[in-house]
Amino acid sequence: MAGAAVRKKFEALVTAAFIDGTLSDAERQVLHQKAAAMNLSRIDANDIMTLGQQRKLTVTIPPTAQERETLLEELIEVVAADGRVEAPEYHLLARFAETLKISLPDLRQRVNRRMQKGHGETRPQPRQETVRTAPRTPEPPPATPKYESPKIELPKFENPKFSGAALPPMAAPGPVFFESSMSKDPKVDDLPPVTLQLLKQSIMFDTEADSIAAISRTLNIPAEDAARIRSKILSAFPDLKPNQGHKVPGRDK
Repeated sequence: MAGAAVRKKFEALVTAAFIDGTLSDAERQVLHQKAAAMNLSRIDANDIMTLGQQRKLTVTIPPTAQERETLLEELIEVVAADGRVEAPEYHLLARFAETLKISLPDLRQRVNRRMQKGHGETRPQPRQETVRTAPRTPEPPPATPKYESPKIELPKFENPKFSGAALPPMAAPGPVFFESSMSKDPKVDDLPPVTLQLLKQSIMFDTEADSIAAISRTLNIPAEDAARIRSKILSAFPDLKPNQGHKVPGRDK
């Protein structure tokens, strides 16, 4: 029987894998690898995965920052195993990263690194040709063709496009327990804290037009309503400095 800490960690990984409603073969393979590394029996692992499929698991935040940091990297590894990160998966990562005071741009870089690592490790080998010569009048072998290393184009990770229907409530498959309460920000139209943080990040880093478009996509509302929400956020957070129309380097669209 596995220890409680091991089970809770594996439950968190399984919850992340099932949060978008499906479990890909790549995600399943990573989960089995994680279970073996944790010395978790196949019976226990299968039981936990069955509970995850039934949406009966919860994610418990570890007590120390180091454990949370390690778990975050493993959560990213699981959700990125199939080569894409869906909106519910990114939402869960954002909530978890908030407990470590990790900004959304930093989280996006971590996800990008994991996506690139998963697709940039294989390099094809050159084909070996067999040279035949005539039995009586041998001819000089043809010159060995110069082999040029093929260019491997890494897949571009597209940022999740949020919409009201895509984003689950604050507790997607089950509640996520936090040791300390989240920072108490002013309420803006009853927006959830994580969603509000996403919109604030967009206002800071995107142009006014792009941030209005991002708010419209995230909340699934018309652009006019999105503009009003943007004004309310700026009024509620007087220290928030909006982007003055400049494109921020490294900011994907």
